[in-house]
Amino acid sequence: MKVRFKKRRQNTNLIFGIFWFVLGILYLVFTDNNTFWIGYVHLVSGALFMIQNFYDSRHQYLHIENGVIQKNIFYGFSNKINLDEVYEINGTKSTYILKSEARKLSIDPSLIDEQSLIKLFQILRQVDLPSERNHFSKYKPELE
Repeated sequence: MKVRFKKRRQNTNLIFGIFWFVLGILYLVFTDNNTFWIGYVHLVSGALFMIQNFYDSRHQYLHIENGVIQKNIFYGFSNKINLDEVYEINGTKSTYILKSEARKLSIDPSLIDEQSLIKLFQILRQVDLPSERNHFSKYKPELE
């Protein structure tokens, strides 16, 4: 299962990418001074935003499969944790933290699409932990 990003985040990255890329092209075309390198910085910034958008739309935020939850991060980093090894799940309005003996995984719910967030709640509620160690066991299904 993929936990999807909000569309707003993806659209914002795309808009910023196009803006910086166009600004870089305009800077290179209309300036004749020694600061031409600024145009290249804008082009690279725009390209990175667009690559980030492509990566996010392809891989999304979280990938849950076979009891492993993996957070996909651009630039080649990924953080994964086995749900069977989780001994505590804490949560606030701004961050969910899954802890195991070897790893800690932070999840930002403000980046997650509403439908995917509901599915994530269901999965985290089903993790076999005592209710005092699972933040999501407090929520009732009808409140989703």
